Amino acid sequence: MSASTSASPPVLLTITKYVATLTLNRPNRGNALNAAVITLLQAHLSQLASDPRVHVVILTGSGKYFCTGMDLASGPASDSSAAQRSFREGIKLYDTLALFPKPLVARINGPVLGGGLGLVFTTNIRVALRSSYFALTEVKRGLIPAIISRYIVPEVGSFRANEYMLTGRRVSAAEFVSAGFVTCVVDTPEELDSKTAEYVDMLLTSAPGAMRNIKELVRVVAAGGRGDEAEERVRTHVEGAFLGMMKSEEAAYGIMCFAQKVDPDWTRREEVEEGNEPKAKL
Repeated sequence: MSASTSASPPVLLTITKYVATLTLNRPNRGNALNAAVITLLQAHLSQLASDPRVHVVILTGSGKYFCTGMDLASGPASDSSAAQRSFREGIKLYDTLALFPKPLVARINGPVLGGGLGLVFTTNIRVALRSSYFALTEVKRGLIPAIISRYIVPEVGSFRANEYMLTGRRVSAAEFVSAGFVTCVVDTPEELDSKTAEYVDMLLTSAPGAMRNIKELVRVVAAGGRGDEAEERVRTHVEGAFLGMMKSEEAAYGIMCFAQKVDPDWTRREEVEEGNEPKAKL
C-alpha cells in the first residue's frame, strides 16, 4: 500500500458483509500512533460499536509493519502539557478497545513494537505472520510502557512482563503462540488473509448479543479480586448475565433453531430484535 497522503487518511475503514476492517495507514512511519491516528481510530470505534451492520472488527496495518507504537517524532517528551494530553488520549483509546462490545481480530501483518502491543492485547483473536515479532522497546529510549501495562501485565503475568519490558528483546510470533498470547501463525500474506477470514466466519455464526455479554463476562471474572466483596461482585454479575441470557430474544431464537435442527442466521439480527420470526439458514 502506498504512503498515507492528504487524500489517504491515517486510518482506513471498510465495511463488508458485517465485518469492519480498520487499517493503520502510515506505512512510511511504521504505522506509528500520533494524535491524528488516535483521534480517527477513536471516532471509527465509537461509530462501529453501535453500527448494527458490523458484527466483527479486524485491526491491521498497511505496509510491512502492524504498528511501531507511539510516534516519538510527534512532539518533545519534555513538554508536560503535551505528555498529559497524550496520556489521556492514549488511555481513552486503549480503554475503548479493551471495552469494545464486539469481537476484535488482530491481523498481524508485521512487527509490533511498543504501544502496538497494547493494541494487540486488547483484541480477542490474534493471527500473525510467522516473520512478525513483538518488542516492548520503550526502555531503550528511557521510557516505560506505562499506559499499555494495564492491558499486557494481567495477561502475560508479572514474571514475563518484567522480562519483556526490562530487556526490550524481540519475541517471535512462534514464541508468542507457545506462550498463549497469539492465536496462530501463518507463513504467507495469503494465508494471513485466509486464516483471518476463517476466524471471522466462525464469529459471524455466533450471536452478536451473546458475544457482547461474553466479552463483559470474561472481563469481570478475570478482574476478580480478593475478599468477600470482590467475590460477591463477580457472583452478582454472573447471575445477572445468566438470567438476562435466558430471557433474551437471541436465546429464544437460538433454541428455536436448535429444536428445528437448522443453523441460526445471526446476520438477520434486526429481525430478531424486532420480534419477527427470522428465516433459519440450512
